[in-house]
Amino acid sequence: MIKLTLLVIALFCCFCQPVQAFSKKKIKAKRVTHHPQIDGILNEDIWKYIPVAGNFVQMDPNNGMPSNYRTEAKFIYTDNSLIVGVMMYDDEPEKILKQLSKRDDLNNSDYALLLIDPFNNGLDAFEFIVTPMGVQIDAKVIKGSEDTNWDGVWKSGAYIGLEGWSVEFEIPYSALRFPQKDVQEWGLNIIRNIQRKKEKVSWNFIDKEESGWVSQSGILKGINNIKPPTRLSFSPYFSVYVDKSSDNSSFETNYRGGLDLKYGLNESFTLDMMLIPDFGQVQSDDQVLNLSPYETKFSEKRQYFTEATELFNRGGVFYSKRIGATPKYRYDVEDNLEENEMIQENPAESKIINSTKISGRTSSGLGIGFLNSMIRNTYAKIKDTISGSKRKFKTQAFANYNMFVLDQSLKNESYISLINTNVTVPKDDFIANVSGTEFLLKGKTRKYQLSGKALLSQRYEKGEHDEIGHHHRFSFEKISGKFNWNFSNEMISDEYDPNDFGYLSSNNIIKNKLKLGYHIYKPQGIFLAQHNSLTITHETQYSPARFSRFTIYYNSSIKLKSYNSLGIYGNVRPTHNYDFYEPRVEGMKLRKESSAYMSLWFSTDYRKEFALDLEAKYGARFSTDDLREFALIVKPRYRFNDKFTMEYRMKWNRQLNDIGYVSDEVIDDITNVYIGYRNTTYVESRLSSSYIFNNKMSLSFRARHYWAKAEYKNFGVLMDNGRLASTDYSDNHDINFNTFNIDVVYSWRFAPGSELAMVWKNSISDYNDVVAHSFVKNFKDTFDATQFNSLSVKLLYYIDYMSLKKRG
Repeated sequence: MIKLTLLVIALFCCFCQPVQAFSKKKIKAKRVTHHPQIDGILNEDIWKYIPVAGNFVQMDPNNGMPSNYRTEAKFIYTDNSLIVGVMMYDDEPEKILKQLSKRDDLNNSDYALLLIDPFNNGLDAFEFIVTPMGVQIDAKVIKGSEDTNWDGVWKSGAYIGLEGWSVEFEIPYSALRFPQKDVQEWGLNIIRNIQRKKEKVSWNFIDKEESGWVSQSGILKGINNIKPPTRLSFSPYFSVYVDKSSDNSSFETNYRGGLDLKYGLNESFTLDMMLIPDFGQVQSDDQVLNLSPYETKFSEKRQYFTEATELFNRGGVFYSKRIGATPKYRYDVEDNLEENEMIQENPAESKIINSTKISGRTSSGLGIGFLNSMIRNTYAKIKDTISGSKRKFKTQAFANYNMFVLDQSLKNESYISLINTNVTVPKDDFIANVSGTEFLLKGKTRKYQLSGKALLSQRYEKGEHDEIGHHHRFSFEKISGKFNWNFSNEMISDEYDPNDFGYLSSNNIIKNKLKLGYHIYKPQGIFLAQHNSLTITHETQYSPARFSRFTIYYNSSIKLKSYNSLGIYGNVRPTHNYDFYEPRVEGMKLRKESSAYMSLWFSTDYRKEFALDLEAKYGARFSTDDLREFALIVKPRYRFNDKFTMEYRMKWNRQLNDIGYVSDEVIDDITNVYIGYRNTTYVESRLSSSYIFNNKMSLSFRARHYWAKAEYKNFGVLMDNGRLASTDYSDNHDINFNTFNIDVVYSWRFAPGSELAMVWKNSISDYNDVVAHSFVKNFKDTFDATQFNSLSVKLLYYIDYMSLKKRG
């Protein structure tokens, strides 16, 4: 361990040598006292005699070539905001693509993108996008990845004229974080997209063969003597819910209210508090039938937990769905019912009392993140059907979730982080703690990088064995040029468990991976771009050390000059492998024979009114069991006009002779694990559409039906060598599972940061052991199950302290 630490320090010192200089464009902003009207029309005298940023360079399709379309940008600033005007010339303005979309969605449209890196560290930036129809999109760019969940409050205006189209951005300083010093020097770039030509250009050249695009920004100078404003805003909300279950003839009405507060502690750090949250209007999770030993991971859709959480993603130990998740003892209620008792209410989610975030980055590049959330006691209600008496059963005790992160930016877009998460449940005498570090070190030429993480988990619970585990991953890679490669080593001990606050599908593994890639970014013949990769992995169990599997993955994709795309990907396991997780019993393993899997896909040009995505998959295991897997994905979409679009997605999957765990039992101190031979099928149908009235108002519809079934043909008992022996076990484990959801959302952003939303949600879920064979009959029977309907109206109003102050 000491040698490894010394090696990392040596490489760290090597990589942190002075950076070689490379060309960056520079432009100067001019201070003004008169505030222009933000309407997208650049004809006011204030825009005259302002330095022009021009000579844009192509990103696509001909990376590095001059743009075919003239673009000019100008920059002015006041005591309160930066104002940017961009003129995008076009000889055929009537052909400019301008499809409407919801805020933060980008459809078939031209756009102008303003990128601002206030600390000029090449790592983190703010992104502001405007389309010709005035649709706003914004994001934070963190270590090269876009976080579109961030919503800033800023103004813009767009105008289509005879010479093309133009846009004005007004970015208040309250929407940015910048160092408190007299002379500012910000990283900056302007990107323009000409959608009908699929030409994307930037002011400062972005070489696609080089790693990082924020670091390839130009420099904005001339902003002097500005002060970070008081950043204080309130977003109170009020909502009304009317809920009805098909099992109950009466309606249930609920009123809710709460507040989201944001306060700038200084020029760098922001406090974000959520008091009495309401997530009832969040889109329903896409439930699936999970026959695997791994937990299903759902995407986070609650805005509070997706916004400004970039620091908390360090180390992979933060999974915000744990906060307010299913109560720990929810499924124990039925086992604790007494005679003549029934469950009257059993909440599916724990209730959050409040949550607080503090995040930001200092002028020296030190990022600090702190998050604390509390959930209250949760109870199920039980009723005696004879006496009518009621009692409560605690399904979740009060719990506190806490995370703290330190993240230091280094030279060459490098960083090192320290991470700690903690979950405490005082009533259960339970504590779970994960601590560790993550780092990324780039060479001075930015061609190579070393990255890694090291984590330690500790779980303490009264009456249980203390669990202490560790996890590390180190990776060395070439990241620039047409040819790149990556080698990584990862080790996860058998007692490493971050899942009280994080997500890890499986532990007890050692994995070595070599990835080779070859990419062509410039057009050649009928091809616009080509991407190819080959990955080889070798996996073993950590304890006891046992071979698990050897896999070769391949992936190749091509974009044609017609802007249709196609590709192939898959994997080959040339030798038999062992699954240590499927048996669900420690020390047991399931042998699986060599296999191969392949998928072909094709995607048409999305600029056209009708577009189609197709994908076909086939897999086979080379054994007497003769496993076969077939899958098909069909996704057509149609754009009726610039306001109305519709998309349908159908996914069908069929597995024949699959094998998987069904049950286990102990007989004479010997555990028998029963494995079933099964045929599984699932069909997912999803229809979505949206009508955009204007850049502030929209109506969206989403319906999803998911049908999965598993039919067991026979069973085997697992032997010590991983093979199956015959057995007379014959219990019924057949499954027929359906879920159906509808989400209809009307949204009106009537003021910056303020919104009125009306949502109707319908949900049905049905699970039984009688397999249906007719799709039509199964779909009809699904609606005989219990339905839940919810209609809600929510008003959110954004109040900015500085705006109130200006108004006196």
